[in-house]
Amino acid sequence: MGKEIVKKFKDDYSTYNLLLKETKSIFESVIEINKTGNNANTLEKIENIKHNSLSNKIDLIINIKVNNNKFFQFKLRCKEYCEIPFFRFDSDGDTHRNYLENTTKLDAQQVKTPHFHIYNEDGLNIAYRTLSLDNEAERKALEDINLCICHFFKEANIELTNDKLPLIKIKGTSLDLDFSNEDPNANMIFL
Repeated sequence: MGKEIVKKFKDDYSTYNLLLKETKSIFESVIEINKTGNNANTLEKIENIKHNSLSNKIDLIINIKVNNNKFFQFKLRCKEYCEIPFFRFDSDGDTHRNYLENTTKLDAQQVKTPHFHIYNEDGLNIAYRTLSLDNEAERKALEDINLCICHFFKEANIELTNDKLPLIKIKGTSLDLDFSNEDPNANMIFL
């Protein structure tokens, strides 16, 4: 993937910084993910995030691969500002290449997943890893989506209501299966 530059972020970087760095709040304690996203292989949930100093609506978008619950993304988007998410976390996927002027070595430009995505003052998409993502034991623990969303909230400056950690529930009904009956064969018709 080549350089990704978002002109809106470059032209109005002060608003971008305000969106990203100022405190935001989430009020849902349970986030149930049971709808197919824009891709049949992905489940998606969009939750409302309140920005403490802006009235703009901010979306928390959670995408999870149907066949691999350790492959997920968290995104923050403010459609009134720009259609493109302004902050993102990728738990898995391709290595990102940072095209920075002061970095010439390819090893220094590559950022393996898991990693976060932000934009710099030039509107350039930059991937980075936190100390927790560089620590093997912590990174392994953050494969759990419920632990990782807390790490995402910390990086994105999102406060939790009453300091309660959110719980992400991935519903089996997204695959048109009903696990509510104790007998797994109850809904099956045998010929």
